[in-house]
Amino acid sequence: MLNNKIHLRGLILTVSFSCFSSSIFAAPLQILEFKKGQLSQVEQTQICEQLKDLCQQQAQWRSLKTTDQNLWLLSGSDIAQFHLSKTGLELTHQWHMQLAPSEEIARTSQYIFPKLFPMTENRYAIAQIDTFSEMYSGGGAGIERVSFYELKDSGQPYRFIGNYPFSFSRMIRACFSERDYETSNGKCHDEDRLSLDIRPIKPMLWQFRYRYSLDVSPASDSGEKSFKGSHNLNIDLNKAPKQPNIPAHWDYQGQG
Repeated sequence: MLNNKIHLRGLILTVSFSCFSSSIFAAPLQILEFKKGQLSQVEQTQICEQLKDLCQQQAQWRSLKTTDQNLWLLSGSDIAQFHLSKTGLELTHQWHMQLAPSEEIARTSQYIFPKLFPMTENRYAIAQIDTFSEMYSGGGAGIERVSFYELKDSGQPYRFIGNYPFSFSRMIRACFSERDYETSNGKCHDEDRLSLDIRPIKPMLWQFRYRYSLDVSPASDSGEKSFKGSHNLNIDLNKAPKQPNIPAHWDYQGQG
């Protein structure tokens, strides 16, 4: 009977430790940043042997390594994944994002945001940023919208979030008369801005945190007051809404 009790306690302890260990050592999902200057000369040579077209663009290479022995390369609008084998780096997947030439649309450009976004432990996404700018008398605005593409094994990126607000910064002139300048305390613009932070919570669930601020000039007759706010949204990546549910005046898109 004593031996049975000791065995039972040992079994409970083993199971408890196993659960405890898995909860400690289970790696959380983390957004990873592509950085320049992280590749050794050997790694650069092995990449060039397999991706000769990209070898001419080494100045813009950014890379990162994941815990599963994979190396990821970002070069302009191209993304590649390599696996570390006994013989070195082996190309496993490659994706090309089709970006519109900036000269096609005035005041507009596109680029790939240099971070790798985990959807699950082994599924990743990349973000494409569309930028817009507009200038007007005494002010202007810069706007960014974001679309997320899953990097499918087929080599075809799949868009599951499209054209969400990502950031903007805007200045609107508030001083028009001598009195305005006298009452402005040296601040003659209304300024507002939006930013987005993303945090993976668990597989296929991200938290979007939008931050908005409005700084109103003392000379402004807009009727608005200075304000700071934030809004958290949990986004199910299986069925992401067409647009996030944030206050309408936070979602500035410009005049086109």
